[in-house]
Amino acid sequence: MNKLAFVKHSSLIVILIIPLFVVGCDDRKVTESAELEFLAARGAPAGREQARSNSADIVKSSPGADGFASQSSGEPQHEPKIRVYRGASDASAGVALGEDMFAMADDENNVLRVYKITGGPPVYSYDMSGFLNIEADHPEADIEGATKIGRRVYWITSHGRNKNGKVRPNRYRFFATDVDVEGDKVRIQPVGKPCTTLLRTLLRLKAMRDLELHKAAGFGSTKLSKKDLKKLAPKEEGLNIEGLCASADGRTIYIGFRNPRPVDKSTRRVGALVVPLNNPANVIERGDTPIFGEPILWDFGGLGIRSMEYSVFHKAYFVVAGSFDGTPEFALHRWSGEKDAQPELVQQMSHSSFGPEALIPFEDSGMLLLLSDDGTLPVSVANASQCVEGELNDDGTCPNKFLLDPGRKTFRAIRLKP
Repeated sequence: MNKLAFVKHSSLIVILIIPLFVVGCDDRKVTESAELEFLAARGAPAGREQARSNSADIVKSSPGADGFASQSSGEPQHEPKIRVYRGASDASAGVALGEDMFAMADDENNVLRVYKITGGPPVYSYDMSGFLNIEADHPEADIEGATKIGRRVYWITSHGRNKNGKVRPNRYRFFATDVDVEGDKVRIQPVGKPCTTLLRTLLRLKAMRDLELHKAAGFGSTKLSKKDLKKLAPKEEGLNIEGLCASADGRTIYIGFRNPRPVDKSTRRVGALVVPLNNPANVIERGDTPIFGEPILWDFGGLGIRSMEYSVFHKAYFVVAGSFDGTPEFALHRWSGEKDAQPELVQQMSHSSFGPEALIPFEDSGMLLLLSDDGTLPVSVANASQCVEGELNDDGTCPNKFLLDPGRKTFRAIRLKP
């Protein structure tokens, strides 16, 4: 467990408690205990000038969110102001904590961060590596999805291989935290034990084999050539989970896949795969075997799922669809919740440097907050010493994610009204 410092400011109290003994869906045991109290200032809303200065390092050639193309029956509205958050770059998952804060994950590390919706640095952060029982070799868990049911937040990692198609055991995690918010006081408590066998259980199902999910996972394959391994990379033909979404009644969690995109035999078109998990609480709390429902295929014209969430305000599900290979093509869809109904297009969001990977609805607002994965955006640096060795671009800029000063890393968000 990493050492955590007591930080005293004025308003926000965050308490983290890790249970003394927990059990999970695999057979390893973890014994951890800690009880730390943090004080963190909620901070004043970031003004226009502060927001500009925070994003000034991003080179001007990167177009903003206003570059979105809009194609829909009704015109969605988004605020022209892009909100900038510091201390992270690859925003990949998030949930609302009340109406003025959100918790998010960065898929380049294992840290959960809490931000004021107005922008700026995190008011609280915590490294989940100890709780996730992360192995030291290639420690990135690759957290990609989150959803909130009551006070519980479920998180899921990609369950995919690395860019070279090599297996990374730390990327196979399904876990949860409980969150209590009372005024300025936020209490976060990891729950149960992370499940490491979710994918292996899923692959045993005939329905998954019929969709050839096992081929994308590459489990059981031996003596693969370098070329064959490369095909198992998430942005090639390999498996990659990026969406997590609770059902309206909170009994089921939908798992959304960015890749593979199986062929729907009824339409002979490529579909985005969604798999219901029907016992998430028991998987986390008691270590039960995951129970899955029938898979669902959505026709997004070849796009996979980048984020999804249910909006209590709209009484509907929203899905960010995106390319599987990194092409800047995104679209926002709305789903009724009917199994046989296809999601309806709300807005195209293509040809922009803004890459929405986390969608956060707020219960009392019709606005959606979209977080962008900005890890590859070029940032101006004084010299190569400010960038991870070997990662400096030819033009002297540094990819956002490789900045050595964490305080210079940023990600952006826009508020969209569907």
